[in-house]
Amino acid sequence: MQAVRGVAAAAAVAAAAPPPRRHCAAPLRPQARPAPSSTRLHAIPDPSSSSSSNGADDGEIVASTRQRRGTAAAAPPVPGGSLKQEAVQSNREVSDKLIDVFQQKKPAEWRKLIAYSKQWPLLAQGVLDRIEERAVAAAEAGEEEEQLALRRLGRRLATVHEELGMYQQLIDKFRSAPSSDWEGMVSLNRNTLSGEFFKYLDLRIKWKCNMCLLSGESFKYLDLRIKAAHDAAVEQEALLALAAQLAALVEAYDRVARDEQAMEAAAESFSSLLQVDSLEEADKKIDELAATGKLDPALLLMMAKAYAGSKETDITQEEVKDVMAHLYFKAKESFAQQAPKEVRILKYLLTVDSESDRVQLLEQAFEPGSELEGAEVDYLCTTPPLLLNTIENVLTLYDSSRGRGTMAGDAASLMSPEVIERLRDLQKMIKRKYM
Repeated sequence: MQAVRGVAAAAAVAAAAPPPRRHCAAPLRPQARPAPSSTRLHAIPDPSSSSSSNGADDGEIVASTRQRRGTAAAAPPVPGGSLKQEAVQSNREVSDKLIDVFQQKKPAEWRKLIAYSKQWPLLAQGVLDRIEERAVAAAEAGEEEEQLALRRLGRRLATVHEELGMYQQLIDKFRSAPSSDWEGMVSLNRNTLSGEFFKYLDLRIKWKCNMCLLSGESFKYLDLRIKAAHDAAVEQEALLALAAQLAALVEAYDRVARDEQAMEAAAESFSSLLQVDSLEEADKKIDELAATGKLDPALLLMMAKAYAGSKETDITQEEVKDVMAHLYFKAKESFAQQAPKEVRILKYLLTVDSESDRVQLLEQAFEPGSELEGAEVDYLCTTPPLLLNTIENVLTLYDSSRGRGTMAGDAASLMSPEVIERLRDLQKMIKRKYM
């Protein structure tokens, strides 16, 4: 039973979406641009990887100047040629050099090269078009082997480019959406949120980490260096938080989806909920489901998916979208009220930045008195042993999950160090003052 409570407490503490109500221990007052003709597609090297034998780092796309078989030397610009002709020639030269890079690297290394490159999205289509152009030229010249090699390279590179582009679009989509929508978005995009997705996200985090380390070398003036390092650090923190929350949501989704019986019962409850005639009746129905224990994670998962699905399509009427949003957030609010009060108190304490304020709220939480759940503020109290037990269950789950090759392990390893530090401080404080 303690393990189950620990999972529930950890899920509540690490939930991405803030609760719709505030729970506290005491009342508070409230371009099509020509590619540069440089010989380098800029990327930041991964300091954790060893250098290759020829001196080129695996985390960097270096455009070699060596010619490969079937690659004709670039023709010099025509004297007096137009700027457009010069731009086309420049693009071809850069694309040829990058093609040479991909031909030298193994396909398994391409993901890192692309993820670490800032310019690749601008150059990708030109490289793919140039591969096709060279394949056609090789076929016309009767070089069958070179043609096949180029077409195979083009297919593989296009597949990787499209896959990583899809991952980046999904990352941007999550970051632009409110966190309250993430559960439904995970339900809709579970197939895309694969191990390869999280590997790509990890590469982006490492790239931002390297940007923090190397940004000082990119600017002449100190203020620009400081700003660049700060921006890279903020971006890295945002990606770390996103990775941790998505890993936790995916793990929770999979755990619920495996219970077929619970999913069938949830489908029946959701179907009956949609039969009501008004939102008032729907609210009463949700309260009834909560009172009878039928408002469970499986039903919330189904409602989240329906809500997210209604937002994804332009076919659904706005009225239907509004109804689905109302039902989903009402269900989340009712479900949050079922959480043990120790979890609700702890969750609020972790949002308080000031240590002195946390100490004061902790003292108020341990003062016995009547409890009241208001429209904006909940008045809750507990005992030191019960709150300490909740904190230790969360920390035990965190410590035991770290290092495991699972989504839960990934979530634990990426969980905010600040949150864990606050949990340990609260643990020590309760033991020192109240036990």
